[in-house]
Amino acid sequence: MKRTLFCMLAFFILSCDKTYISSIPDYPVYLELDLDYEDKALKAIQAYHIYTQKDINQDIERTGFGGVLVYHGISDNGTGAYYAFDAACPHEANRTVTVEVDADRIYAVCPKCQSKYELLNGIGNRISGPSKEQLKAYHVQTVGNKVYVRSTY
Repeated sequence: MKRTLFCMLAFFILSCDKTYISSIPDYPVYLELDLDYEDKALKAIQAYHIYTQKDINQDIERTGFGGVLVYHGISDNGTGAYYAFDAACPHEANRTVTVEVDADRIYAVCPKCQSKYELLNGIGNRISGPSKEQLKAYHVQTVGNKVYVRSTY
């Protein structure tokens, strides 16, 4: 009995989710995207846009540390879904070194360290390169033809 209780306790402790701390600092993120007007290009699957402060049109909008990469990928059930990541490469942790989406629109690649990150399923995991981290993700909510992106902290 004691051994079973000990094993269950050890399993619980070891399986607890560890808090993920990104090398990308927490900066405010808030975007309101309108899929009927200026952001309508994002309607297509694999469409993307990197938003920086020069792209926003409201005083309340913020674009994080290195900009916000908004990507129209595929959800778990095979339908379209929007995802958002900080555009700064987590390996470089420099707001001027931002990822670029590859020609196939499946990966984001850092032009400096060549780390490659998966975009299609909205995970942002490192696929190759020296980075040890995934892209820093932001919360996305879709309401009708509006997409809202905000910080997760």
